[in-house]
Amino acid sequence: MTALGDRIRALRNERELQQRQLAEKAELTPSMVSQIESGRLTPSLNTLRKLADALGVTLAAIFDGQPSGRVLVSRNKDYPVVSFDGSSERWAVLGAGLFQGKIRAVVSTLDAKSRGVATDKVVIKAGQMKLFYVLKGRVALNYNGERHVLDAGDSALLDGSSPHGWENLGTGKARALWVILG
Repeated sequence: MTALGDRIRALRNERELQQRQLAEKAELTPSMVSQIESGRLTPSLNTLRKLADALGVTLAAIFDGQPSGRVLVSRNKDYPVVSFDGSSERWAVLGAGLFQGKIRAVVSTLDAKSRGVATDKVVIKAGQMKLFYVLKGRVALNYNGERHVLDAGDSALLDGSSPHGWENLGTGKARALWVILG
């Protein structure tokens, strides 16, 4: 989580903004901005959008940490985490430096007997493919009105622009890898 907070702080400093000024522009409290930058608070996607708008960057730019001619190793404890208002779903963004590239990947965790975030909250361009791979649990992939039950190790390839989502059918947490191609 600190990597995300560090990136927001760096973008704020590049614009010569104080935390209070960024908070005002994003319609957040200075305390919230401070907690996000220090990694003590996991911001929701809605909050990240507000920060991106206030910083004058795309949402993807918040995750951009492109390596130049070297390997970028991301540690589990440092993955930027995204949460969604009204859902127990959490995303750990893998390889944040690839976020604006041709491949993006997140590990999504979903509480027992709950549904993931609706696709209207996550903008995907027409023709962008998604690979969905179940890491843990028994889940249902709901795609374009069809329901597909998958277990750990199962996968599906789908057009990300069609309505889709997933739900955890089990009594423990479920984890899935989403890879967005294109």
